[in-house]
Amino acid sequence: MQTSKLIAAVVVLCAGGMVGVAHAQSAKAAVTIKPLIALSQSAYSDGATDGDTGWVDVLQTQIKTANQKDLLFDVSMQCGIVTDTTVRSSGGSKSSSTARANIAVRVVVDGERMAEPTGSIDANGAAAEGVVFCDRVQTLAAEFAGLNCTADLTTGAVDCLDAEELQLILKTLNAHAFNFAMTDLTSGVHDIVVQARAQASVDFDDDVAGGSMSGAEAFAGAGALVVEEVRLVKGAELIEL
Repeated sequence: MQTSKLIAAVVVLCAGGMVGVAHAQSAKAAVTIKPLIALSQSAYSDGATDGDTGWVDVLQTQIKTANQKDLLFDVSMQCGIVTDTTVRSSGGSKSSSTARANIAVRVVVDGERMAEPTGSIDANGAAAEGVVFCDRVQTLAAEFAGLNCTADLTTGAVDCLDAEELQLILKTLNAHAFNFAMTDLTSGVHDIVVQARAQASVDFDDDVAGGSMSGAEAFAGAGALVVEEVRLVKGAELIEL
């Protein structure tokens, strides 16, 4: 009697395990991982003041789907930003320096269709193409009297020979992820490409005594793409406005 109970219990456990395995295998998935993504853009006040890589293919894979299937995309990437702002001022003149760098990501299917969402906002709250993974706008401003100053005892005028200087440098590296989706794909093999875009720009005062300087750089590190074939609820809105 005990042996028969044990066999029955094993059969129940095996049946439950088979159900779990079947459920896991019901969805197709594709994964690609890259330890280092070659994407970088920089800008400096003593050289190029604006830089844009444009949209660059950084991750890609393929997946075969049945008719009228939907795809979910999980894109993750390390995102680094360096901003360097220096201001010089004397005689009460205000000097400012701005550095900005950002990276955006989008998913392209079969070379033409864009997965949702196709747009987002940037650090300034403005509409941006693709999903902005990282964006920094750093502005430094100062209004200094100056150094090595002398005063005219007759007129009271103060003349400073050297400008005071202030520098701010920030470096960060973060890992970010975002989910994309595409519905109603036809059957067959589909090419999935993740594109990223790095931008860098600087703005500075070159008419203030001493001048200002700035620099910015955006770069990517490791990245991963996970694509999963699913069946979404029919009639549900993919984009909620």
